[in-house]
Amino acid sequence: MTASPLGRLHYERFALGAAFAGRIYLLLFLALSMSVSVLYMFLLPSLPLGALVPYAIQFITPTQVAFALTFGVLIALVATLDVYAFRMRASSVKAVTVGSILASLVNGLCCTPLIPSLIAMTGASTPALYEISPRLQAFFEFNSQYFYALSVALLLISVHYLSRSITSCCDAGKRAGQQ
Repeated sequence: MTASPLGRLHYERFALGAAFAGRIYLLLFLALSMSVSVLYMFLLPSLPLGALVPYAIQFITPTQVAFALTFGVLIALVATLDVYAFRMRASSVKAVTVGSILASLVNGLCCTPLIPSLIAMTGASTPALYEISPRLQAFFEFNSQYFYALSVALLLISVHYLSRSITSCCDAGKRAGQQ
């Protein structure tokens, strides 16, 4: 006997219903979602330029638009559920939340001075720096869609763990109230 897909999303449906029952959380989610999506709309096409510049949005691709919107919604959802879990004193997995948000920023490693700086901090010589750095940056650039997908997966895992924590906390509260 297999469970339906909606049955598998029990934690998420309950947590979203509980959190968005409060208007403040819905407003927080909408504001964060729009803000983060707009930020990523500028950030993703700016990566090859090496700087966050407003005119880069003219170079945005449909894939980048999709990931910008997805990141905006998921990061806002993670933040909203995290605030809700904190307010109800549910145990949340902070490492998963922080890790998933940091993973969504890994895509910026392709064209930032971070990689050359890290290589230089290891004491590598200038010729080694010029040999290694472009290869690493090219790796991140050529595989950016895989890193985007990994970031989305980690954000979804974070939503699941936060939802499970909120649901468990509410179930424990109901059981304590019945006794």
